[in-house]
Amino acid sequence: MFSIASTVIDLSVATAHPPAAADVVTLAQSTDVNTGGLRAWIKDNVVFTILIALACVVLVGGLKGNLSRVFTVGGLGLFGLAYLGIATSESAATGIGNWILGLVGIQT
Repeated sequence: MFSIASTVIDLSVATAHPPAAADVVTLAQSTDVNTGGLRAWIKDNVVFTILIALACVVLVGGLKGNLSRVFTVGGLGLFGLAYLGIATSESAATGIGNWILGLVGIQT
């Protein structure tokens, strides 16, 4: 009884999941993997959403008269957006690195 069940399972697995062809494996290995699409999506969607949320927090804080919190949240939010801008740009990080090295007298 168990041998029949084992044979049926082996046949069903073999027909449902046939072995991959050599062309499929070769195609998967030659595919270029990069983060260009993710960077574009972050630039298009996330930054705009963060700006809207930051504007709402600053507006609500300003209406309540809590200006120290408004400046803290606004400043930290802008710092975070600047960091995100540097992280998503390919040449910005290199330019900032060269500028920092130039401050100590190292030219690249």
